Amino acid sequence: AEETLQNDGFVSGAPVTFQAGLIVGEVAAARFVPQNCPCLLTGVTLLFGGSTATRDMGLIVWDDATGSDAPGAELFSGDVTLTGSNVNLYEIDLSLAPVIITGPFRVGLEFGHSGVPTVATDLDGTIDGSANFIQADVGGVLFWFRSSILGVNGDFIIRATVESLSDADGDGLPDDADNCTIRPNPDQRDTDADSFGNACDTDDNDDCIVNAIDLGIFKSVFFTADADADANGDGIVNVIDLGVLK
Repeated sequence: AEETLQNDGFVSGAPVTFQAGLIVGEVAAARFVPQNCPCLLTGVTLLFGGSTATRDMGLIVWDDATGSDAPGAELFSGDVTLTGSNVNLYEIDLSLAPVIITGPFRVGLEFGHSGVPTVATDLDGTIDGSANFIQADVGGVLFWFRSSILGVNGDFIIRATVESLSDADGDGLPDDADNCTIRPNPDQRDTDADSFGNACDTDDNDDCIVNAIDLGIFKSVFFTADADADANGDGIVNVIDLGVLK
């Protein structure tokens, strides 16, 4: 199912503020908390105006599970070319290169120019302080701030479209990116690098069939720390791992 995530209250025709104070290298960003993930980020929509000029911008997506001012690991970055409009929302299509999202995330626009055209904020009289951020240049060094600290009093009109994915084992990884879909293994351990996660992999000789030969190999390393036979990664091959073989 597709879901559009937004913090702003903007509706077509409503007044907005274009944040003309942003300069080269700075980032305006919005944090989103999807309800059904893992999911794919397939698009970003924003209001970008103040002039009708065309500008190159950076689009960046980060993990934002910690909820701190600075985001977590970068999940995606790319260049986009945007043409300013004071009334029309601009849609960035990511469906050909969707980003896998497993929880809260942040979408940012990095400026390759100063001033307008620029991102807009709504004027509905409210702002979610935990969802709007600016990475600002302070004496040549970039720091993350909640945008309200810098005097912005509206939510960035930046929206994200996500599409939920199947996650059969509930480990936070979509089935088509999970190396073991029948047992939860968020760490994706694959010590023999055969593309089958240890949590599922009992083919110890990698001949693509589980049989008595694999049982013999397993018995030979029982009660050792053999990594390949250690299905649950607890550092010991024992009856728990035998349960996976069965």
